[in-house]
Amino acid sequence: MALQAQPSEIIKIDIFCRVIDNFGDAGVMWRLARSLTGEGFAVRLIIDDTDTLCALAGLPAQTPADLIGKDEAIEVVLWDKEWDSGECPLEPAEVVIEGFACRLPEDYERKMAVTRPLWFNIDYFSAEDWIESCHLVPSIEPKTGLVKINYFPGVTPRSGSLIIEKDYEAQESLYKKSLPAQNTTDHLRIFFFAYPYGPIESIAEAMLHCGHKLEVSVSQCEAGRLLSAALLKTESKDITVKTLPFVAQKDFDQLLWASDIAFVRGEDSAARAMIAGTPFLWHIYHQDGDVHMVKLKALQKRFERHFADIALFAAWCELQEKMNNGTFDRDLFKVLLEKRDEWQKASVSFARDLRALGALPAKLSELIRKR
Repeated sequence: MALQAQPSEIIKIDIFCRVIDNFGDAGVMWRLARSLTGEGFAVRLIIDDTDTLCALAGLPAQTPADLIGKDEAIEVVLWDKEWDSGECPLEPAEVVIEGFACRLPEDYERKMAVTRPLWFNIDYFSAEDWIESCHLVPSIEPKTGLVKINYFPGVTPRSGSLIIEKDYEAQESLYKKSLPAQNTTDHLRIFFFAYPYGPIESIAEAMLHCGHKLEVSVSQCEAGRLLSAALLKTESKDITVKTLPFVAQKDFDQLLWASDIAFVRGEDSAARAMIAGTPFLWHIYHQDGDVHMVKLKALQKRFERHFADIALFAAWCELQEKMNNGTFDRDLFKVLLEKRDEWQKASVSFARDLRALGALPAKLSELIRKR
């Protein structure tokens, strides 16, 4: 299939998203939609929860769908539940992207059998070895005979890379130039964004006894409120707690660029911390059978060669694994803080290699335009 558009034509892309993990699924697909618009495509995002999207776009809740993507030149459509079992009024675009195997409306898929669009399933990010042999492998839908290409984001040359915007480094440089040349206080700046089922009390205890002055910026989430309460009740003079307003997705990177250490959760914020080169602790979304721990350990393995201090690498791994199993070791946290410069060097080294792999939007754009 050739999708070589004429100079006056713009290739249209439909992205489908079902919101399961609150801001997780919507966050990745909204970022993908924004970045593909930046690649010169006409993007329509079909999503079943527009209120979540409003928050990510920095708009008031219940903003009409047709206004949500106006500033980003994205057409947003509310995915009506009735489309799953009945008629879908949408005509397929030239390219269809299924977010995380969300299953398209049957009627829409029947129309695709006629128009034969280029079809991708964008899967969850993983650093596991197996994704390299599955990336870009086609599958055939038995009902329609349509070919679906499975796209796996990752952190290795044979994966689909991560979403990195064309102007990412320019925006990073511009923002960092606006910051003071040096931290104007002697506090370490910690950004906190996690799930509420994490070991919040233990994290608070570790912060209170870490031996460093901390400026803790907590996000607008339940875990942030719990940590803030746990820290403030002690009235410690060594810890300053700041509750951040909810920021639009386009401004999220600034929170990472301004932080010395970040606690991040889910997929999108973890990916952004990796790209930023900010030392982080990943509170990964829990899955049955401890599948999430396999994903966590796979990513840690990719980081190993970037650590000059193997004992520090082991401490980072052990603390993350304990955090994701419901505990938090204050001694390991103290080790990471005391060797933060080495931790940061490893994080920056990983980010440098990650950026050198290329960006998911550019790679996907190349695939689309070549077919």
